[in-house]
Amino acid sequence: MKRILNIVGGLLGLLVLVGLAVALAMTFSGLRREVQPLSQALQSPIETPTLPPYPPPATPTPPGPPATPTVAPTPIPRCTFAARPAPVEPGPPLEAYQFSEPKIVLTHPAAIGIAGWLPDGQRLLITRDVPGTNRQSIDVLDVQTGELSTYAEREGSSGKPVWLAALKAVAYLTLVAEKGEEQPIRYHPELWISYGSPQRVECLISDVWGALAVEPDGKRLWYFSRANLDRPQQLNVETKAIQPAPLDLAPLRYPKYPEPVQSMLGLSAFQIAWHPDGSQLVFYTQPWTFLFDMRTNQICEIDLGRSEPENMPIWAMEAKWSPNGRYLAFITIGSLPDQASGTGAAILYTDLTILDTRTGDLRTLQPAPDINPGQHYVTDIAWAHDSRHLAVLGLVRMDEVGIAYDGLFFVDAVSGEFRRILPDHEFGGAWGWEAAWSPSGSLLAVLCPRILNTSPPTGEGGLCTVQVNWE
Repeated sequence: MKRILNIVGGLLGLLVLVGLAVALAMTFSGLRREVQPLSQALQSPIETPTLPPYPPPATPTPPGPPATPTVAPTPIPRCTFAARPAPVEPGPPLEAYQFSEPKIVLTHPAAIGIAGWLPDGQRLLITRDVPGTNRQSIDVLDVQTGELSTYAEREGSSGKPVWLAALKAVAYLTLVAEKGEEQPIRYHPELWISYGSPQRVECLISDVWGALAVEPDGKRLWYFSRANLDRPQQLNVETKAIQPAPLDLAPLRYPKYPEPVQSMLGLSAFQIAWHPDGSQLVFYTQPWTFLFDMRTNQICEIDLGRSEPENMPIWAMEAKWSPNGRYLAFITIGSLPDQASGTGAAILYTDLTILDTRTGDLRTLQPAPDINPGQHYVTDIAWAHDSRHLAVLGLVRMDEVGIAYDGLFFVDAVSGEFRRILPDHEFGGAWGWEAAWSPSGSLLAVLCPRILNTSPPTGEGGLCTVQVNWE
């Protein structure tokens, strides 16, 4: 129940590498979360695994020693794009899109997370926390009929489950206690697959770390092993054959921070975002973002710029391709972790950054308002089917006890215009698990938890759909 009513829901929890202090964390015991101050440290929702808190166990077995470069790094070429502007088809203005009132399609006494739409655009892959435990159910929800099918239960919340279209199955990570009698108990994640129910599950890989990524055709699943966080592995989901990917990321971890900050960063697995046609993929972790071309086996670094006034490298906490593969949307941050910087300052902001991969144009936007001067947060992004517009969740207010609330924003990636939509409603949930746009563009799924009028106040998880029409 670590996430219910965390309306920002682990808002900036990536900060995997040194336990970054991120604002806006809330936890409830039972149905209610204890509110933490803005500067309270928060465990990452991206770094995996999330550990069982009932009772609090030890951290999982570390994947390896800190990544401190000891030799001169290999120069990494910067990605280059066309020098001339590429034509952009005219699109309707923001005002042409109409959004219905949110319709609640599911409630739950604990937190809900959105993993994504299935290809039919009618069913959602979701997670639901099991109240009073550190377990989650992994479910498929039909938003039209309300039918809920549980595929599996897992320990912890180790990254998003993924849909394997080729098998009509779900792959997911679950935490498993290490063998032996060590105290405190140590945990490691395993990769499992469910073929439609908790009774039809299979353990595929016991040596895994980080997030899962499925190729667009659904035939191969990419992951990292604990033994090697720099060489992704490819699992053929039909034959179960495993082979390493044709690249090694270790030489690319060159120093980007000044010492001693660089040496304080731990070794973390890269996240992966696939181009819709499978020709390219983005690897990203603090503070690097790389673009790999599957056709040529060439890799380059995407330069997201440097922050002001910190003059630190901007890095991606989340990356999502537009459906047509032209644009990359990032949730970005450019400040240092408090432990590494030695300043004790909390991470103050996250922005929306959009890269046009045809022209190289880079645009940074701040849809959500400042909560305090310079303090603003983007918490999730979802592309529309037209590859031009995005739904963006961002923090809009904090109440007197520190509970944070998200607003929903509609963004034009080409013009940079944005506006808040459905301003009478507030949304939120676990960072990165809050929203998904259906393939047809007609439905937007968004988390809509609510506080119940009880004494003391309690909360429940909610999932809503918004009907989208355009002229």
